[in-house]
Amino acid sequence: MALTILGLLVVVVLAVTYWGDVRAGRLDRWAQSVVDGAPSGAHDVALALDALGEPVGRAVVVLATAALCLVAGRRALAVTALVASALIGILTTGLKHVVDRTIHDGFLSYPSGHTAAIAALGLVLGLLLADLVHAGPVAGTMIVLAGTVIGGALMAWAQIFLTAHYPTDTVGGVGSALLVVPLTGLLIDRFLRDRF
Repeated sequence: MALTILGLLVVVVLAVTYWGDVRAGRLDRWAQSVVDGAPSGAHDVALALDALGEPVGRAVVVLATAALCLVAGRRALAVTALVASALIGILTTGLKHVVDRTIHDGFLSYPSGHTAAIAALGLVLGLLLADLVHAGPVAGTMIVLAGTVIGGALMAWAQIFLTAHYPTDTVGGVGSALLVVPLTGLLIDRFLRDRF
């Protein structure tokens, strides 16, 4: 539940801060300048990562993650991967219209759905790994956060490099994953336990 609260705080604080904004903030400009220093071959890598957040790429990685969870015998986690992915798509699309932050002459940008989707899968894979190694609460939380941050950071880098999003949009995407996945997993686990 702590991760859900953290995600909610991140999403809400950034949404209020950048409500109706049409330009990069100070943090955005700094992060963009750091990412712009990437080597020339980075463009192809960024495009490949970006493709994972597009509908077909996202469907493939979500299904692969769910299949991995099923192979590991974690049915509730497989369902969580599928349901959370759909909920993240709904949340990020809805928030874009509510927050109304735009980039490139009118494209809605906050939060980054690409970043949210891949951070969510990193979180699910972190949960799977923590469960498989029987990690305790502290180690398990660290594994889950590491998976979320790694997935989110990779997609965030691609989105920033391609100037598809402001850097703070990608932070909002990670917050969206933290908000949705743990809550979804808790509800699905409870539903499956009560039903079966």
